[in-house]
Amino acid sequence: MSISSQSDIRWIDNNCRYHHRPNLNNQPSKVMGTNHKKTYRDASSIYPPFCRKLDLNIHDYVPEGDIEYPFEDIDDIGDENKIRSNWSSEMDYFLSAVGFIFNLGNLWRFPYYCRINGGGSFCLCYIILMIFAGVPVLLMELTLGQFPSVGCISVWKVVPLFKGIGIAMFMVSCIVSIYYSIIAAWAVSYFINSLKFALPWATCNNDWNSIKCSVWNKDSAANCFLHNGTLFRDGSCLVDANQNSTFLEISSFNFDEHILPSAEYLHEEVLMMSSEFDKISPINWHLALYLLIAWFIVFLYAFKGVKSSGKAVYVIVITPYMILLVLFVRFLTLPGSFSGLVHFFTPAWQFLTDLTVWAAAAVQVFHSLLCCTGGLMTLASYNKFHNNILKDAWILCMVDIVTSLFCGGLVFAAVGFLCYELELSLEKFSFKGGAQLLFIYMPEAIAKLPVAPIYSVMYFLMIVAIILTSTSITTETVVSAICDEFPERLRRNHRHVLAFTCVIFYTCGIPLCAAAGLYWLLLLDYFTTTWTLVLLAFLECMAISWAYGIDNFLDNIKWMIEFYPPPYIFWKILWKFICPFIFLAILSFAWFAYKPIEYEEYKYPIYAERIGWSISLSPFVIVLLTASVKFCLAKGSFIQRWLNLFCPDDEWGPALAVHRAEYYPLQIPEARRLILPYKKQFTNGCGGSLRSTEIAEKRKIQTVSTIESRTEKSSPFSPFERETAI
Repeated sequence: MSISSQSDIRWIDNNCRYHHRPNLNNQPSKVMGTNHKKTYRDASSIYPPFCRKLDLNIHDYVPEGDIEYPFEDIDDIGDENKIRSNWSSEMDYFLSAVGFIFNLGNLWRFPYYCRINGGGSFCLCYIILMIFAGVPVLLMELTLGQFPSVGCISVWKVVPLFKGIGIAMFMVSCIVSIYYSIIAAWAVSYFINSLKFALPWATCNNDWNSIKCSVWNKDSAANCFLHNGTLFRDGSCLVDANQNSTFLEISSFNFDEHILPSAEYLHEEVLMMSSEFDKISPINWHLALYLLIAWFIVFLYAFKGVKSSGKAVYVIVITPYMILLVLFVRFLTLPGSFSGLVHFFTPAWQFLTDLTVWAAAAVQVFHSLLCCTGGLMTLASYNKFHNNILKDAWILCMVDIVTSLFCGGLVFAAVGFLCYELELSLEKFSFKGGAQLLFIYMPEAIAKLPVAPIYSVMYFLMIVAIILTSTSITTETVVSAICDEFPERLRRNHRHVLAFTCVIFYTCGIPLCAAAGLYWLLLLDYFTTTWTLVLLAFLECMAISWAYGIDNFLDNIKWMIEFYPPPYIFWKILWKFICPFIFLAILSFAWFAYKPIEYEEYKYPIYAERIGWSISLSPFVIVLLTASVKFCLAKGSFIQRWLNLFCPDDEWGPALAVHRAEYYPLQIPEARRLILPYKKQFTNGCGGSLRSTEIAEKRKIQTVSTIESRTEKSSPFSPFERETAI
């Protein structure tokens, strides 16, 4: 049935008179007080039951535009979706999305990639790929979440054959939640120890320090040498030659011979780190306690779903940006910081011809946005149906670019100041990313500031807020996916599912509190949030563009925002051809430039590499297994099974009937569900019973509509009936 034929609707007023609203197409909507013409209703004509006023507990029809909406009462006040709930305001959603994309990818990986890939050249590659790879995937995920208002698994009713993509996203979110929470536990430990008058990682006078621990401050060293004194590795100066010291002398700092006190604090005190990957025990129960605190905060954050998290983001998201600004300005006032910024932003143009640099930039785009983890889908699924996701996609990508550059500026300003204090050139500085950047170099630079504990408290408060925001959203992704997959049993028990999920994730995180926890964490981070996300993006783009149909997908966007993303042909070509090609190229160059994972000088064993590759390729295996299971469970002939699995499920579409009725008012499942059971008597709403012929017609409608919905799936590539876009 075409859209134009669906727009003719009849209804009954309170005086039992049938009215007819003609097809208005694109004509302006009439005001509510317009008098409609009375039309003669032919006895043989058939209309769905929602066109009559049945003896059901539903409110009177309210004219709104060209369609009458008898199903949900929506307005600008309160939730649009009464069962699943919505964000209280658009700002709640926007800040939550900003908090989700402001994650570890911006802090401990982006500056490192800039350092090894040409500085400003890498930034240019990053911005270009953010526009041509990040924005399309981000818009696709926001659309897939907002249009059906379900989680990352149930959304794949759009193409049932590719439901494994949603399960793979679910798995990635589980892994990210587990190891992000461990990093949050580290940050909580640092935050608590920052409340002391003297930072424990600022000196070498502690029980965990080794003989290689060295403290070097430029001014203190110059003052010691000025008085013909002897400088020792603990930072003390001996002027009297008759006195003895247990520390070795030091004339200059060298990373090959000396160890920063912040490095020994992380490895020996916080992590109690072992020397090998397979030496797991013992478990640091202090970290286990901090991990419990982190998960308790996550539970409180998501206790009432988007209602509680939407209010918490005003503090937990805005505060890190304020602290980031304060620290950046503070480091700019210190010597050496401008040298670090110049080193950061100066481009090395020869890197632009290196394809591995482009692959690294693309991987960083996905790690920064955390695309294909299901988080963006989940956030968008709680939007109101007509929220402008196109605007959100562009703004979020711009915010992510600015945030990444901001974080890189802070790190390089701090490293420039640290090199000044250590009297090292930036080229000789042993710059490494990941945990070393976040928990060694930055704390070491902060420890050399006046009133260092204050800045340390601010810094680790920022780290805790950033990580817990991302952890909370990935956890909510898991919980929403479970509840949406089993709505009748679990959707109203959101808190119980959340509590159970937090307990399971906490239990899975305890082994990462062991002596080899850092090795396992880096393995998960290296193989989960890199090319795994790119592989999922490729599968997602192919499923939507070629199986579901890019024209249908663009129609869905128009359905929500009331216009096609301009220019239409650009997005069509981008999603169907350019993005899949980019993703395949990224995977090829990333795998070609693969280097075995290592931490400092320790190289992982071969079996650890195999575990990592198993994790990395598991999404592809999950997609294949799920497709095989769906095919085996499907009914019909071999060809009919494929056709049905490529076509959208009957339940695919807007969650609310009021939104389904905007385009397909006579074909929505909610209309058929209003038919009363056969044993009950139908009434016409005016005290009289409907004739037996009309009851038979109702039953016929229910049967025929169900059969038609199954037989209409003639081709997996044929578009739905719609208005042509171009």
